[in-house]
Amino acid sequence: MKKPTNDRLSNKDLLPLEEGERTWKAVNFASIWMGCIHNIPTYATVGGLIAIGLSPWQVLAIIVTASLILFAALALNGHAGTKYGLPFPVIIRASYGIYGANIPALLRAFTAIMWLGIQTFAGSTALNILLLNIWPGWGSLGGDWNIFGLHLSGFLSFIFFWGIHLLVLRHGMESIKKFEVWAGPLVYLVFGGMVWWAIDIAGGLGPIYSHPGKFHTFSETFWPFAAGVTGIIGIWATLILNIPDFTRFAASQKEQIRGQFYGLPGTFALFAFASITVTSGSQVAFGKPIWDVVEILARFDNPFVIALSVITLCIAAVSVNVAANIVSPAYDLANALPKYITFRRGGYLTAVLALFTIPWKLMESATNVYAFLGLIGGMLGPVAGVMMADYFLIRKRQLSVEDLYSENGQYTYYKGYNYRAFAATFLGAFISLIGMYVPAFAGIYDISWFAGVIVSCLGYTALMYFHPPYAKAAGQMVRERAAE
Repeated sequence: MKKPTNDRLSNKDLLPLEEGERTWKAVNFASIWMGCIHNIPTYATVGGLIAIGLSPWQVLAIIVTASLILFAALALNGHAGTKYGLPFPVIIRASYGIYGANIPALLRAFTAIMWLGIQTFAGSTALNILLLNIWPGWGSLGGDWNIFGLHLSGFLSFIFFWGIHLLVLRHGMESIKKFEVWAGPLVYLVFGGMVWWAIDIAGGLGPIYSHPGKFHTFSETFWPFAAGVTGIIGIWATLILNIPDFTRFAASQKEQIRGQFYGLPGTFALFAFASITVTSGSQVAFGKPIWDVVEILARFDNPFVIALSVITLCIAAVSVNVAANIVSPAYDLANALPKYITFRRGGYLTAVLALFTIPWKLMESATNVYAFLGLIGGMLGPVAGVMMADYFLIRKRQLSVEDLYSENGQYTYYKGYNYRAFAATFLGAFISLIGMYVPAFAGIYDISWFAGVIVSCLGYTALMYFHPPYAKAAGQMVRERAAE
């Protein structure tokens, strides 16, 4: 293919990768998930499920169910990235139009930036605990000074921890690949140690997993179970969209599928086991279940244990932030202004914008976190539905790469926008989020991600079938070129 030269639609980071640049193996994808899953907000979500009255076995079932659905969604949405070597914001031009793609891409970037702030603050709280143990006067630094309720010592910890992310970005995706390979397995250390502590203090696994919970019948359990699955998927709703940003580097479809299977369902099940065990152990040790792993660490009096745990938690937070919350916004911002923003510049800009999210307000309670997850799932689920419908149902996995970079190709639609994709997205978002405001539809909101995906997928397919683009019926040009 002739290299595109239109700087309104491409730069070197947005072009298809050559065969020699696609070197990621299964271990690289597995290590990404090993690092991403072990993070403080995910622990809080799992612990929150215990806190609302679900039994340990019910929570474990929720995690296994959610991880299998996640694996399927990621493998499917990552197919185009591996096949064509393209990033997410370029692939989505096929469904939303060459200019319209900027809207869902920037929406995805916004939510990732919000998550970057949350994860950075969560990691900085662990770092703050370490500094308090090293220097007792750290907590009184600045007196009564605060910024939106955050004390000076906490704010400085946040800024310092935020700066660590910039170091990982120095050499682009290659440095991220190398970082994830050793960071993923390393985070198991702290959780393994905490599981050992919880089992010891609880007197074995029996007392922990014999807890019955308060939901007993199928009708009582169904909606909390469905809401829990949706909440877990909501954490990764952003990464479902931009998984092509990673799978474009895969050596083959087999590598990306195997890697994600090894790194996701199995790892997530182990993480759920660790989270449930530690939360239940905290109830025995401290008289109440503590869903915040940082709060548990703060109650230990062994400086070595605290230091090792905090360092590992910080590595885990950086790992998930770089993979899930920096890579995609970097590509998305580059896609919006390719002439001025490269992948690296987009990453730095993402980090700067995260400073203004005031994440400590979002993390004040588990309720806020759940509300945020539901909102993300409701907004981004419909975009995933449109993407998968377009690629698998409409185009039968055939894309014209040249037209993805052309202002006169089949993906131009009407002035660069495909109204069908936006109509389906708005309909899916409306159905999935209406429960936030109309109590009668609260059950739909509990499964917002699923509702959004299904409605937008069906809506987009119907619109493309009954009112195909003017220039060619959907997919016809692609099939003609493939035949040639």
